[in-house]
Amino acid sequence: MSKPVGHSIALSPARRTMCDILHSGMQIPLVTIQKDMNLADVVAARQCAQPRPSWCSIFTKAYGKVVASRPDLRRAYLSFPWPRLFEYRVASADVAVESRVGDEEVVVFVPVRHPECWQLVEMDKFLESCKEKPIERVTRFRRGLILGRFPQFIRRFLWWVMLNASAKARSYYFGTFGVTSVGNWGIESVRPIAPAISVLHYGSIDTEGNVSVRLTYDHRMLDGSGPAKALLELEQVLRTDIVEELKSLQPLGLHTETAIA
Repeated sequence: MSKPVGHSIALSPARRTMCDILHSGMQIPLVTIQKDMNLADVVAARQCAQPRPSWCSIFTKAYGKVVASRPDLRRAYLSFPWPRLFEYRVASADVAVESRVGDEEVVVFVPVRHPECWQLVEMDKFLESCKEKPIERVTRFRRGLILGRFPQFIRRFLWWVMLNASAKARSYYFGTFGVTSVGNWGIESVRPIAPAISVLHYGSIDTEGNVSVRLTYDHRMLDGSGPAKALLELEQVLRTDIVEELKSLQPLGLHTETAIA
């Protein structure tokens, strides 16, 4: 008598939702570009900051500034009832964080509206609170778990409507851009799949400040020049505005000493 090869595990509502998001993302013609940056000045300023903001908050705020200043990065493609572009007035980020719900590790997409206006420390606190208590803090994650209990054909239809027919729903559930990274583990995410206008993702940052920063975007609205310029602007924001904010977090004595030097 042969031994059993394994056993089936039912998909949780959270895993069903992730499958639906990936299915939606695979319907979009995504293109990825990359820029290698040297952020030694950002690394140095962050090293002295107290408290020390996460790289996730740093990149989210910096790219939020770029998106807020560029209307082309806030335009979504809607196909129903006729193909058109919809331009959002403000930037809103969808930040991927890993959380534990029950006995399962899940990815939670935390909405951050007006990310360019947040203080880095406050954004860190907010993301951490959503990571620790996603069901209580992230309303749409809670709604996603409810939707995940419906049959697949109903879920897929509702996701399609949110992405293609309702600009308001699309903004609420997906934001104008996404941010994700596995750089903390020394890993590079080459091309994430997501139904977003653009997704910023970056790898690990070495001791000299070298990092590969990638932008995956919907080619229906954006061509190569726009995202390429966005990465150049992102690097500039990181090395100016973000460095200045990080320096403001340094202890007074150290900040004065650094300024004199």
